Amino acid sequence: MRSVQFVTMVDRHWAPEVLRMMGELYSGDEQDLHADPAAFPATIDYLLANPAAGRVILLTDGQVLHGYALLVSYWSNEWGGVVLLLDELFVDKQFRGRGIAKAFLKYLEHERPFGAVVVALEVSSHNTRARALYESMGFTDRHLQMMTRRLTTDD
Repeated sequence: MRSVQFVTMVDRHWAPEVLRMMGELYSGDEQDLHADPAAFPATIDYLLANPAAGRVILLTDGQVLHGYALLVSYWSNEWGGVVLLLDELFVDKQFRGRGIAKAFLKYLEHERPFGAVVVALEVSSHNTRARALYESMGFTDRHLQMMTRRLTTDD
């Protein structure tokens, strides 16, 4: 197997594969998460057009896409710097168990995209394998719950 590199997506070449993987990531959880696969292309379009807002990272050997990640940054007063939100991390089934996700997390620590001082992520309560990986890499549960509300144009 060729070595996997972590490359910022700069065009739509890999978009069909990324969209397929996005669908797989949300399969089973889309109702709980209110994910609409029809909106996934807009995510790619937005991040390609606004690289300061975030990035799609391709996990690839140059010939095959092994997975992808979505990175979004924001400033945090609490952390005193930029928080890198690892919004999504997906490794295709046939490539799991090869250390790709672990290598990607180490890459984030070394490269510090957006000058980040901390990495934050969410993990599904059903995904015990991912949670174990994150905990082994030093991620901890902050015992806070994120709350969300979709903004509407209605008052």
